[in-house]
Amino acid sequence: MIAKEPIEEDECLFEIPRNLLIIPETSEIRKLLTDEYSSIQSPSGWVPLLIALMYEYTNPESKWSPYLRLVPDFEELDLPMFWENSEVDKELSGTGVPDAVRNDIVSIEKEFRDLVLPFIKKHEPVFPKQCQDIEFFKKMVSFVMAYSFTEPDNITEEDSHDEEGSKPPPMMVPMADILNHVANNNAQLCFGRESLKMVATKSIKKGEEVFNTYGHLANWELLHMYGFAEPYPNNHYDTVDIPMSLLHKVAQEGRFNEELKLLEEKWQFLKSMVSGQFSCCIYKIRNSIVEDSGMFVVGTEGVMTEEELYQTLKVLFLSKAEFNDLKENEGWMESDDDEDTDILTNDAITRLPAEWKVLLERVAREKMCQINCNSLEEDEKLLKSEKWTRISSRQRYSLYVRYGQRQILLKLVQLCKR
Repeated sequence: MIAKEPIEEDECLFEIPRNLLIIPETSEIRKLLTDEYSSIQSPSGWVPLLIALMYEYTNPESKWSPYLRLVPDFEELDLPMFWENSEVDKELSGTGVPDAVRNDIVSIEKEFRDLVLPFIKKHEPVFPKQCQDIEFFKKMVSFVMAYSFTEPDNITEEDSHDEEGSKPPPMMVPMADILNHVANNNAQLCFGRESLKMVATKSIKKGEEVFNTYGHLANWELLHMYGFAEPYPNNHYDTVDIPMSLLHKVAQEGRFNEELKLLEEKWQFLKSMVSGQFSCCIYKIRNSIVEDSGMFVVGTEGVMTEEELYQTLKVLFLSKAEFNDLKENEGWMESDDDEDTDILTNDAITRLPAEWKVLLERVAREKMCQINCNSLEEDEKLLKSEKWTRISSRQRYSLYVRYGQRQILLKLVQLCKR
């Protein structure tokens, strides 16, 4: 969308009444979905919308038919879930995308098999045969992934089936979904009780493109869910996820006998503790600090999961006597911690104890080795070569993901060496 005239900050670009949103409650089969609500609930919360969308998409009489005909061909929704597994692994190994895609496929197939297909077959006269096709269902999922919006808060006063604390389900918002995303956006969707409005967040000059935001998303998340990524350094929300298991593995290296035994005791202690049990904690979360599937997240400005990583490092480098005291006290004493020591901004990382920084540097280097399609130098060379203009969009966006993550890790290495 291009501005034909100058647009002022806070100016409303367009407004969509809520009755034009595609959600289960506005679908022609809303009564059917409501009557059998309990039978189509799933962890994702997407199934009711997906069934409604399948019906409306295949119904030529749907009031949204003109809008749905404008939707780009599904071939253009080139999400990694439609790539060959070998291509995902080759281009994006170590970035988080392959695991996310595999998890998606498992969940999609399970929801289709256990919930969607039985519902469709039960109401076979309502749905065309196409709706019983898993590939068609996957395309609907990709459509929702790439074009839907999620209500930030429970704004409406209408009764909701959602359990307390559950994430609001997605919604399709005609018109709003044609805007592209950049991290440095100049417009955003505002949710009101009666309508949704696209509002300029800054002045937009005539001829400039209007950009929405899909959220504070890292490049790997953008590619995973939307099929694109931003070139470095445009995405200031970019991150890299580092498994806690990798931190554990690197910490084990070079330790033997009693020293290794003490490390394993500390790790088991961390697994048994939840972060809310530490008196100095900012966040009250129920998960253990070092879950087997846990990650610590590093962004452009520092460690974003700062509390979990700080507590982990502190425990790992306690002496045996200090660790025994910690176990006896079942957590830190209030006086044991300075108020700001668990803040791991880039600047704060340089002031960490030397042995902590050595471990973090080794972990960052090991993580860089896991991103094993080309090296940083090879990707930089490709970016500057004529060959860059001839590579596919998949290769280009994959390179953006890899390159951004490697730059974040390289920055962490440099901070730890100071």
